[in-house]
Amino acid sequence: MEIDKFKKWMDAAQQFQSDKFWNQILNENNENIPSLNSLTTIKELFPKCDLYETENELIIEAEIPGMAKEDLHITVNQQVLTITGEFKTLKQNCKYFLKERANRKFIKELTLPYPIFANKIRSEIRNGILVIFMPFYREDSEKIPINFNHTNPDKY
Repeated sequence: MEIDKFKKWMDAAQQFQSDKFWNQILNENNENIPSLNSLTTIKELFPKCDLYETENELIIEAEIPGMAKEDLHITVNQQVLTITGEFKTLKQNCKYFLKERANRKFIKELTLPYPIFANKIRSEIRNGILVIFMPFYREDSEKIPINFNHTNPDKY
């Protein structure tokens, strides 16, 4: 009887190992579940960031523990700031007994709430936190007058 339970368990475990199973679970069409594309998953989840404003700057703080600045790139296009990088944790010629920190690339895109002065952006790394300072300006919205045609309401 125990052999039958073991066989059922093995059958269930095998289906969890198949790509078909995980593709069904992590269907790209389902917006609430990340896709199997690791770049998409990492793009959404990593690095963890905070975005806030002070009197005249937007500030982003991003967790990047152990990253070298050479492996990190920051770009801004219109009101989208993009942080890309690669964690390089694999040491060559080492015999690992435990390897939980994977080499991985990431892309993080943040839509900024205000236009910024791109030429005045500055950044620094403090204790594994990337801090990006972005002076901003708020555009004045232009009011558009509305005219009414009282003579013929059906004509455009």
